[in-house]
Formats: sequence, structure tokens, C-alpha cells
Amino acid sequence: MTAEMTDYSKRSIEESTKTVEKLMTARSIEQVMEIQTGFAKRAYDDYMLQMSRIGTMYADIAKDSAKPFERLTQTRR
Repeated sequence: MTAEMTDYSKRSIEESTKTVEKLMTARSIEQVMEIQTGFAKRAYDDYMLQMSRIGTMYADIAKDSAKPFERLTQTRR
């Protein structure tokens, strides 16, 4: 889980840095808006994907932690 969040944070910072560099070279307001809109869309999509991954990881952890209890209740029947 920690590695997943570390990778996400690193990607996010890299993407932000690249976007700032692009914004610094923009020659018009239209270009700035295009760069910013693209960044916002990518950031949102990446965030939603990351939260989906984290949700899946937590669900898997919950399932794995319930297995001993499931086995215990099955053996008592």
C-alpha cells in the first residue's frame, strides 16, 4: 500500500512539474487554458484510477483477514 501511494505521489509531482514547464512557455491565454485543462483532466483521471486501486487493495485485505474466521465457523458446523 505504501509503495503504491509513493508511486502515485511521485507521478503526480512529475506531472505537475512538466505542466508548470509547459505553462512557462505558453504564448497565449488559449494555450495556457489548453495546458491547464489537459492537466486537470489527467490529474482527475489518475486520481480516480489510484483511488480505485486503493479501494481494491483494502477490499482484498478485508477478504484475507476474514478467511480465518470463515474457516473457524465452517469447522464448527
